[in-house]
Amino acid sequence: MTKPFRRTLQPPVDHDRRSSEARSGLMGLTVILAFAALVSLFTGCESKEDLPMDAMPATTAGKALKDQFLSENKLQGRIVLIEFGIIGCELSEKGLDAMIQLHREDTIPQLGYARVEGAKDGPTVNQHYADKSLGFTLYRDPEAALARAFDATAYPTFVLLDKCGRVRYRGKFPDKAKLSDWVATLIVETQDPQREVAMFGRVELDVPKLLDSTKIPNIKGEVKSLREYMGPKGLFIVFVDTTCPFSREIMADIQKIAKTMAQHDVPSVLVNLDDAKNDVLAFYAELDPGAPVLYDVTTTTKKKWDVHSVPTVVLVDASGSVGYRGKAVWDDVSAEAEKALKLPPGSLKFGAKGTEFG
Repeated sequence: MTKPFRRTLQPPVDHDRRSSEARSGLMGLTVILAFAALVSLFTGCESKEDLPMDAMPATTAGKALKDQFLSENKLQGRIVLIEFGIIGCELSEKGLDAMIQLHREDTIPQLGYARVEGAKDGPTVNQHYADKSLGFTLYRDPEAALARAFDATAYPTFVLLDKCGRVRYRGKFPDKAKLSDWVATLIVETQDPQREVAMFGRVELDVPKLLDSTKIPNIKGEVKSLREYMGPKGLFIVFVDTTCPFSREIMADIQKIAKTMAQHDVPSVLVNLDDAKNDVLAFYAELDPGAPVLYDVTTTTKKKWDVHSVPTVVLVDASGSVGYRGKAVWDDVSAEAEKALKLPPGSLKFGAKGTEFG
C-alpha cells in the first residue's frame, strides 16, 4: 500500500511498499480485520487501507468540497500538510505521530497540519483521539469524499497544499528536511502557480538507462534486462505483487490487454515486486497472465522505477520515452497509448475497466 505508493475497489501505497515497516503493517492485517465491524476497513497494498468505493465527486463538486474544508478549518491561504489516514493502519498512525511532533515542536513554523480520518465508527474515532491532543484539525471523512477529491486513494497519503490550495506534493510522509525546503519555497511564492506547477518529490526517470540496468529473472529462471523484452514500438510494463487485491483484480485483464498491445507491436511484461521467490513461483504456477512474469525479491526495481504503489503501469515507446505512467485505469491507458504510439483515436479498445486503486 505504497505507496500508495493508494483505488481508487473491489477486491482488490512511500507509499513505500513492503519495507520492513510495511510488512509489519501487513502482518497486522488480522488485527485490523478484527475491527472491521467498527471502522469498515478494506485492506489495500503497502500497509495502507484502501478507500471505500462511494462515488467520486465530480470535478466541480470535488473542488467545492476542498474549498469548504479549507474555509471551515481556517486553512485557506496557508501552507498545509494533510494526512489522509485511518485508525488501525500502522503507517497512518506513525505518520500522525510524526505530524504531532512537528506541530508541538513548531519545527516548521509556517506549516499548518490536518488529519483526515477515514474510519466510519464515530465512538471509535472519539475514543481513539481522546488522548491525542492533536492541536490541529481533525476532519472526519467516513465516506472518503474529501480523500477522493484530493486523489488520496490509499491510506496513508500525505498531501502538501500551497497558499492557493493547490496540491504540490502527494505521497508518503515526506523527509523533514525536504518538507522544510518545500515550505520555504512556497512561502516566497507570490502568484498562483496555476495547474502546470511541478510537484515536489517527483522523480524523473532515465528510462533508456533503466531498460538496460533492470536485469531480473523471469519465472523460468532466465535473467534478462527489460530492454530484451522490448518490441518494435515499445514495451508495456505492469508492476504488481501477489498480495495486493488490486493487483489481482487487474491480472484478470492482462491477457486481453497484452493481446491488444501486441497487435500494435508492443509486448507486455508483469514485474512482481518485493515478494519472496517461492511465493512468486507458487502464485504464478496457478495463473497465466498472458505475458512474461519477472520478479525482484528486493526493493531495487521498485526504487529504480520510483514505484510507490501497485498496480502501476508504464508504457515505454520505441525511443525510450514514457507514454503513460500511472494507475491501471484502462480507458486512461488506451487514450494516452494512442497518442504515444501515434494511433488514431479509438484504435486501442481493451474492453476492460481496470482499477484506479493501488
